Amino acid sequence: MLWIHIGMPKTGTTALQGYLHSNAAFLQDHNIRYMTAGRDRGTGRARLICQNSMAVAMSRGWTDAPTPQAFAQEYDRHATQHCIVSSEMFFGRDLSPLYERYLATLATPVRFVVYLRRFDDFLEADYKQRAKNGMRTRGVDAFVANRLAQIAGDPDYMNFSLMFERIAQQVPGAEIIPRLYLREEMAGHDVISDFLSLMDVPTSDVVLPKVGSNQSLSRMASEALGRFNGGGPDFDKKARRQLGRALQNTADPRIFRRGDVLNAAERTQINDALEARNAAMRETYFPGRDQLFPPREDTFMAFQRGGSEELADFQYINDKLNKLVQKQD
Repeated sequence: MLWIHIGMPKTGTTALQGYLHSNAAFLQDHNIRYMTAGRDRGTGRARLICQNSMAVAMSRGWTDAPTPQAFAQEYDRHATQHCIVSSEMFFGRDLSPLYERYLATLATPVRFVVYLRRFDDFLEADYKQRAKNGMRTRGVDAFVANRLAQIAGDPDYMNFSLMFERIAQQVPGAEIIPRLYLREEMAGHDVISDFLSLMDVPTSDVVLPKVGSNQSLSRMASEALGRFNGGGPDFDKKARRQLGRALQNTADPRIFRRGDVLNAAERTQINDALEARNAAMRETYFPGRDQLFPPREDTFMAFQRGGSEELADFQYINDKLNKLVQKQD
C-alpha cells in the first residue's frame, strides 16, 4: 500500500514529517516504510531530509528527481509494508505528472491523505505566514477583503469536492482519505498519532515529541517580523527565518496570540460560505455530520481589529527584534 500525505498546509505537516524521519526503527516495527526516494536531494546517497521533494522536482521538469526505476525498486522491496510519501506541496497541484512518472506502473493501491483545517483558522494562518515572510499582503484589511471576494466570486476556491474529483481523475484508482484537523477528534489528539492510526498503529504505542508545536505568533509579531529591515544588507529570507525562530524561542507571552486576524462577522461569513460549498463532500466522506467543523464558541468571536494596543505591541516587538539582531552580532 502506498500512502501519499499531502497536507493541506498548516495542519502539522512539519511535525509529522519530522517524526517519520526520526523514527525509522519504530516504523519498521509497525510495518511502515517512509520512502527515501525523493528525500535524498536527488543524489541517492546524501543525508535524508524530512519532507519529500518530488513536488518541487515536478515543477522543475523533474530536475534532481529520483528515477522512476529507483522509486519502483524501493517500493518493490517494501511492497508488503505501508509505504509513505509526504509533501504538502502536492496539495492542489495537477498530479498527472506524478502518476505518469512514478505511479502508473506500480501494482498497488494508492491512498491520498488530506487533513482539512477549519476554514477561518486556515485563512488566519495563511495571512500570518505571508506577513512574517515579508510577502506582499497589502495589509490585513485588504487581505481579508480579497479573500472574502474570492470566496464569493470563485466557486472553485476551497472546494474540496472538486479537488478530490481531480485527484481521482489524475491518479486513476486512487482512494482519497480526508481527515479533519480537530485535535479533540484526532486519534491521540495529535496529527502524528492520528495519521499512524490509519496504518493500525495503536495510539498507546506512539510516543509524541516532548517539544510542543510552535505557538502562533500574534498578527502584530508576524507583521513586525515581515517588515523588519534592521538586519543590514545581508538580511535575506534565510536570516528572517532565523530571526523568527529566535523570536519564538524568547517565549515572551506578548508575541503570541491566536484569533487576531478575523472579526466575528468575517469568521461567520467565511465558515458559512465554505461549509455550504463543501456540503456534498461532507455527505460523501463524513456522513452523519451536520457540519465539517463545529460552530465557534471561543473568545475569537469577540475580537475586533484595530485596537489601541496594536501600535504599542508592534513597536514593542520591533524593539525586541532589534535587540535580538544585536545579540546575534
